[in-house]
Amino acid sequence: MELSSITIQLIGALGYFFLANSYFNKEKGKLLIVQIVSNFLLSVHFFLLAGIGGAICNMVCIFADIVIYFHDKYIGRRKVLLASLLIVFLLVTFFATLHLSNETFTYKELIPIFATSMIIISLVTDSKNIIRLIGLIAAVCWLVYGIIFQSYAGIAFEVIIITSTIASYIREKVKERK
Repeated sequence: MELSSITIQLIGALGYFFLANSYFNKEKGKLLIVQIVSNFLLSVHFFLLAGIGGAICNMVCIFADIVIYFHDKYIGRRKVLLASLLIVFLLVTFFATLHLSNETFTYKELIPIFATSMIIISLVTDSKNIIRLIGLIAAVCWLVYGIIFQSYAGIAFEVIIITSTIASYIREKVKERK
């Protein structure tokens, strides 16, 4: 691995480190700020790996995090906002990826768009099981995308997310039976 490849992987690892740590914040505002940093680093990471769809998805997520931060702070109509964000996200991401991929929009660039759309959709529900299931589907999509673009940090992170989500689901089902 050459130095530039190592640097690219370290940027991705740092982005995933911030993403993982964002969930330890008890305050939603702090969580969103840490995710903005994470999404920026992951945008750079995927851009350098030529994963234009992944880079754009993370950039659009920065915008979504900012909108959610100010919306929750000042307005409060969550489902209308999330539906609007999803529509804007899909349109911006699709057309930006189409344009930046030299007009060769491949299945590879649909993977992060689908995954991120699923995550945005999951924010509409309050059901932990639905959120977990959608998160699991999104994690599998990002794992495949990481494999395609050789994002080693992404592969490791998504394997951990998939494993912990399945373990959490099994643990909860075992508790329900007792």
